[in-house]
Amino acid sequence: MNYSPDKPIDTEEQDLLGRSFFSNQLGKAIYEYNGKDGLVIGLFGKWGTGKTSVINMAANEINKLAEKDDNKPLIMRFAPWNYSDKDNLISLFFQSLKNKINAQNNEQLKNKVGKALSDYSGAFDALSVVPVVGSGFGSILKTLAQAIGTNLKQVDDLDTTRENLEQELIKAEKKIIIVIDDIDRLTNSQIKDIFQLVKQVADFPNVIYVLVMDRDVVRSVLTEVHNIDGNEYLEKIIQVPFELPELRKSKLHIILFTKLDQIINDLSNEVVLDENYWSRVFRNCISPYIHTLRDVNRLINSFQFRYGMLHQETSFEDMLVIATLEALEPELYKWISNNKDAVCGGPLHGFLSNSGTKTDFRKLYHDEFASLGLDPETAISCVSTLFPVFAKDVNENQYVYQPTLDIRGKMRVAYEGRFESYFMLDLEDIKVSRSIINACTYEHDRDTLKTVIEEINKQGNIIFFLEELKSLVDNIPYKRLDLIASVMLSLQGEFKGENSGTFFPISAGDTAKYLTYDILKKLSTEKEKYEIIRSAVENVKKNGLGTMARIINSIELAYGRLAGDSENEDGQFISLVHLEELEKIYLERIRAIASSESILDINDFRVAFYLWECFDKGGLKDYLEGLFENEVNKLKFICAMPGKWNGTNGSGWSFDSKSYSEYLSQEETYGLIQTIGKNNLDEFTEIEQIKLASFALNYHKNEMDHVNEREARKLVNQWKTGNGE
Repeated sequence: MNYSPDKPIDTEEQDLLGRSFFSNQLGKAIYEYNGKDGLVIGLFGKWGTGKTSVINMAANEINKLAEKDDNKPLIMRFAPWNYSDKDNLISLFFQSLKNKINAQNNEQLKNKVGKALSDYSGAFDALSVVPVVGSGFGSILKTLAQAIGTNLKQVDDLDTTRENLEQELIKAEKKIIIVIDDIDRLTNSQIKDIFQLVKQVADFPNVIYVLVMDRDVVRSVLTEVHNIDGNEYLEKIIQVPFELPELRKSKLHIILFTKLDQIINDLSNEVVLDENYWSRVFRNCISPYIHTLRDVNRLINSFQFRYGMLHQETSFEDMLVIATLEALEPELYKWISNNKDAVCGGPLHGFLSNSGTKTDFRKLYHDEFASLGLDPETAISCVSTLFPVFAKDVNENQYVYQPTLDIRGKMRVAYEGRFESYFMLDLEDIKVSRSIINACTYEHDRDTLKTVIEEINKQGNIIFFLEELKSLVDNIPYKRLDLIASVMLSLQGEFKGENSGTFFPISAGDTAKYLTYDILKKLSTEKEKYEIIRSAVENVKKNGLGTMARIINSIELAYGRLAGDSENEDGQFISLVHLEELEKIYLERIRAIASSESILDINDFRVAFYLWECFDKGGLKDYLEGLFENEVNKLKFICAMPGKWNGTNGSGWSFDSKSYSEYLSQEETYGLIQTIGKNNLDEFTEIEQIKLASFALNYHKNEMDHVNEREARKLVNQWKTGNGE
């Protein structure tokens, strides 16, 4: 990583801001000044606007113009940092100037001016006095001398040594340029001392001071410490003011884009920008906070560090915004990071929105941002651009609708599952890396793809993977649609788990089914869709029977067949002729599988049972007759029939008697359950025991009055201890 150093440039070749012309003119003006009196030049500019860089280039221009000058100007940079008091400042200044003169290859300058300077500074060291603005040397020194008992000869030495120094400076005809930079970074007392030094102590002929500062900062300090108008004070001291030209935003933008290109080129994966979104993000979230080259460098350094680690798991546009706020608007950065629910939405947000109390969110956030010292409207516009939920709350029209799947697919900060990654650099919520998902989307062959998905399923991360892939359906290359769809269908029934983050949990199987539907819709021809589904049905294994039954049943319903009462063209993936062919193939498969192994434990047995019943009721009855010869199988059949419900009272199992009573009555089932004893409970899994207990507790109750799973577990415990009915 190459971080952008926050240091001034030295030459015009390094100039990115177009300041070289101004710098050269400044240098030329200083070099060509031919007055003998001392001169104080003020270079004014805001913090971070490149004042030091301008001075560096101006100094280069002076040296260039004086290249053939036998008595070229002497340029000294005086950095008044960490001095102890006013006396120490004077000593530090004169010592720096003496060192600079002694370093010159000019014996006359060193012997004459250097000695005179030593005498003058020595007089100050002896008296340890700093004259103040508006006071004459004589009266102060006389008073001081009388007070401390010093003889008047020493007082005369100060005046004499000063006059001698001035004469030697005039004779030498040597222009001395003293640059004092970063005055606005000094303390209040230090700023006052610097101006007193320049105005009273070291105001010499042929000496030009260039004072570099933020005018507003220094003016405010001078007003405070002298209790006068700071502007008037500056005007008395500075004879030639130069205002640094205001930076053009377009220039800063070009520099920013150039640096961003370098970062992107260093990454292995190409970054694809959403041009419309990027335009809004840059206009509302980045440009308002960039004012100086220093801002650009700070932003780039923050972004480079963050995006370098997380570029595969975050959005380029959003990470650039977060880096901008972290570096340039930290209060807004902290507010967003601490208010995930407000910006992404969530249970608490939903509660507030639906509580019946009408909240003026715009006023609420406007006042909150103002209290943080932020520009409220700029902050609202920025947050609204990133977070559609927030934009809706504050009625900020962002013009472009952002679908939830699109937000997730593009790994944006507005997706709550990735929010922490942007602020905490924490990938804990990223169950499957985007590099793996991209490889599945664009690269893997059939066998590798299947193996990778099986491993993800084994690790318990299949829900995350399927939801991520669903958000990327529009990005899947057309030539890979059939491959991915066929692999998904071949694994139907193998997927485990459910999305428990919603009020109504969605199983992994259903998530995979919906993903497959989305992929099939992308295919152009009916034949392509049919071939994929037919191949999956022909090769379906036991665990996939239920899910495949769901797919076929949904197509049946789309045609208004079976339990359907109207047509839905969107769901008619294949022709009616091909649908009828699928019915035959599916019937053959379920018969073959059921003849060799029990299918009562498959997911979605009810749907598989229903299709078999619709396509071949006689064959189904024959199957059940053989199955029911074992009474345990009767109860396992009942255990395969209920549906799961979730409500405010918990969750549980409900039984629709219409789906099974033709083959096994409620009375017989209840009677069989009553015979269950402590010893034969082990023939049923834990969830089957809960289902049987639910059936018993719901027996002869209103079908809408279901017991929850907690009550069913109590009955199971009674059975195990022998205390049941």
